[in-house]
Amino acid sequence: MQLSIIIPAFFGEDIFEECLESLYRSSEDLLGNGNWEILVYNNGFEPGRWQELQEVFPKIKFYGEGKNVGFSEGNNFLIEKCKGEYILLLNQDVFIKRKVVEKLIQFLEVNKEYSCVAPQLRFKSGEIQNSCRPFPTFGLFIKDIFTGGKSYRSFYFPDKDSEVDQPMASCLLYRKEVIDKLGGFDSNPHFFLFFNDVDLSYRTKNELGGKSYFLASVYAYHLHGSSTAILPEFKRLFLWWKGLGRFWYKTGDNYFWAYFKALIITKLNWLSKVGREIIK
Repeated sequence: MQLSIIIPAFFGEDIFEECLESLYRSSEDLLGNGNWEILVYNNGFEPGRWQELQEVFPKIKFYGEGKNVGFSEGNNFLIEKCKGEYILLLNQDVFIKRKVVEKLIQFLEVNKEYSCVAPQLRFKSGEIQNSCRPFPTFGLFIKDIFTGGKSYRSFYFPDKDSEVDQPMASCLLYRKEVIDKLGGFDSNPHFFLFFNDVDLSYRTKNELGGKSYFLASVYAYHLHGSSTAILPEFKRLFLWWKGLGRFWYKTGDNYFWAYFKALIITKLNWLSKVGREIIK
């Protein structure tokens, strides 16, 4: 099998169904002949609606009973089921067409030195998102906060092909052999929702010597933040802090310092957001 597409479904039922419809229409023939497979995990859907979706999309493989095990564990469950040579990590708020996937696959087939490749991401308005970033440091975050997002989030040019540190895992094609060597995502509870993809890219580069590529010549639409926006603000901030703290702890800081720095950044980011809203 050539490709496995995996999607952990995290609430936002209307968004997820729209994603499935778009994906299913563009790939139904490949699903039917066994070249591709789509696997989804129920990370919070009502069981009755989940059953209805199985009837609407019979060629998609559905797993999970509705308990939210988090982004990392949901993906890892599906990775273990995958049979494809390539795995497309896909968020439920991304809408991607078949020709985009095929171009990503073609890139990895030609460029054997790369472990993964991501397309450009756009808002539905057509505005290009800054979807690739360097690995986060305390200094980069501070500079980013005080420059209005012009450092960390705008480090790479979003309209140019380039090798990058960390493409967002919202839509990211990996070689399955690479993910298998890494053991999938780190399923630590602190990586429940945020920074698990940063960790995956970091380990790809620093444990395996792998490289990540950003292919700006193809794009998908991404409703950035639409699913996490469903969470209460305090819970979202709490999970973001835990994820960043976990990443910095794993990459060399002692436990206390890693989480203390992450707490400072989380509070400053929140204050910056509140300030921008007041100005508006």
